[in-house]
Amino acid sequence: MRGHRLIAIIMAGGVGERFWPLSRRRHPKQLLDLTGKGSMINLTVDRLSGLCAPEETFIITNVEQRDAILAEVEGRVSPENVIGEPLGRNTAPCIGLGAILTRRAHGNVPMIVLPADHLIEPAEDFQRLVRAGAEFVSQHGSLLTFGVEPTRPETGYGYIRAADRLGGDDGADIYRAAAFLEKPSAEKAREFLAAGGYYWNSGMFMWTAESILAEISAHLPDLSAILQRIERELGTSPLPEVLNSLYGQAPSVSIDYGVMEKASDVVVLRAGFRWNDVGSWEFIRDAHESDSRDNVCVGDHVLIDASSNTIVSKDRVVGIVGLDNVVVVDGGDTILVCRRDRVQDVKQIVGILRDNGRDDLV
Repeated sequence: MRGHRLIAIIMAGGVGERFWPLSRRRHPKQLLDLTGKGSMINLTVDRLSGLCAPEETFIITNVEQRDAILAEVEGRVSPENVIGEPLGRNTAPCIGLGAILTRRAHGNVPMIVLPADHLIEPAEDFQRLVRAGAEFVSQHGSLLTFGVEPTRPETGYGYIRAADRLGGDDGADIYRAAAFLEKPSAEKAREFLAAGGYYWNSGMFMWTAESILAEISAHLPDLSAILQRIERELGTSPLPEVLNSLYGQAPSVSIDYGVMEKASDVVVLRAGFRWNDVGSWEFIRDAHESDSRDNVCVGDHVLIDASSNTIVSKDRVVGIVGLDNVVVVDGGDTILVCRRDRVQDVKQIVGILRDNGRDDLV
């Protein structure tokens, strides 16, 4: 990166309700080993090896998960850089907090913002493009988002329409972002795929600390005011005390809606690596091989006249007879059974359990 330091902000505050019953409030999706290669948070931190030192990596999670996250990344992220939000306020306050902590500790340097639970391979391609992106935002002050080239007419992601190519070093393609588009209908998604120049919005970003704070000030003045108060208070009080006092006053707003869709200088870097946002139990089918009848099984199982099923069970044998296209997950104290085409609705179970006071199961 031609001498540029790089700071990483890893957002790890979510629960991953679509991965119930294995993902729970105190042991969320980012702590699960869904690939057989390690937990999602460990894979994310490992991917930054050689790009960011332990003191240059921040993980922003919530207070309930902080100790578990800290134990998971011990020795690879400085303990004081694992931050527990007292309550979730969506991505814009999380990113704004990361930016003021970055500026306070390291000055106006490039930042990469990553969700803790994406699968990206190979790491070499990821790092090459990150270096190119850091060089670009350092020179131009742009807000950069990683866009994933669509492989199917996906309706579950937002899209970015790219315009003129602006440059990029070492094989990187960086374009002006012409528009951010909401999750489309199936027909629109097919049109985007056929037209080309449309990218899935990955939720991964790069910018300098000053650039994103300036844009937050311009488009989210209420949030900017809270961030400025937090930054002033850090001169005299410990961070947990400051956050307990002020963070809940921040508006709950996403960085896409609050800033990216409104900012004028936004660019998209084509993500030339394999990417999966690990959004539901269907991910298991991408991470593990299927048998001759298209069943994907993690753990011990017996299948009779069964096809295209997904089974996850660590400690008990799962038997299926005469069923197709179902998901079965053994959570120890709970069991999930659902049709594969309804995996996005698993989070509704979590909501019902919570409404019924079954916090022990969520």
